[in-house]
Amino acid sequence: MKRRNSKRSKQKPWIQLTILTSLAGLVYCSWPLGYWLNPAVSQRGLASELEGLHQPYNWVFILLDVVSGALVTFAAWYMWHWRKKVHHPWLLAIISNFALFGIFTAIDAVLPLRCDPTVSRCPGGILHNPLLIAHGVFSIAASVCLFISIALVWWLGRRYGGSKLMATLIGGWTLFGALSVLFFFVPGPGYLTQHYYITLCSAWTAILPYTVWQLLIRHKKVAASEFVW
Repeated sequence: MKRRNSKRSKQKPWIQLTILTSLAGLVYCSWPLGYWLNPAVSQRGLASELEGLHQPYNWVFILLDVVSGALVTFAAWYMWHWRKKVHHPWLLAIISNFALFGIFTAIDAVLPLRCDPTVSRCPGGILHNPLLIAHGVFSIAASVCLFISIALVWWLGRRYGGSKLMATLIGGWTLFGALSVLFFFVPGPGYLTQHYYITLCSAWTAILPYTVWQLLIRHKKVAASEFVW
């Protein structure tokens, strides 16, 4: 039985990493806790405002984002071993951006907001709050890096026949874009759009090892058992 499980693990090296990244995605998707621990902010503010210095239970959301970022970074580092077997020209970009997403998410979490711009006015304005600016920069950078990893896997996957899983995910991101534009011009529950966005990020975080593994198999046309884990 142990030998059979070992053989299966070598044939599908993405399984262990998917367990790890699924945990990272679950921890990253902490916004449902906000409705229980801090409903006032959850129902009208940004998810990052749950980590504000003066918000109740802010340490819970900070800790969850740091843990998620650390798990993502570790998963990206471990996926680096795949380069020993398959030297895909874009593998470095995909894994690097995934790692940066984890690093920037953790840094963003340890730079909590001193004021909540969507709930109350910040003294002196945003430009006079360097911590708020730094928080925003790392938050945006994390989102950009994650999106780059998604775009690369989707674009390269289309060259090798496409994937229903990636098509579904891209459809979800397209819906997010449409909702963002809608709530930009029409007043509405914009915070729900952000919750949907965080859920999409969590889903991609969970499935990235599998999608990258499939991409490399198609590119190199090697047997799954030939991967070095």
